[in-house]
Amino acid sequence: MSTTIQKKAYAVVITKDLEDGVFIGRCDELHANSQADSFGEIVENMKEAVELAAEVSGDTTDFNLLIIEQ
Repeated sequence: MSTTIQKKAYAVVITKDLEDGVFIGRCDELHANSQADSFGEIVENMKEAVELAAEVSGDTTDFNLLIIEQ
């Protein structure tokens, strides 16, 4: 018998501020936000922000990020 463990997915919306050139990330479900100078950095920042916000909310399961670029 095999067991498949489903990871929770959190949607993260990433936009680039055209005036400043910074990337802004937000996860509305957990009210987690961050900003960074590069796309790779904002993804890493949002992983950390989502992990911390999920932990505070009592959710300690593994998760994936669903990255949505706008």
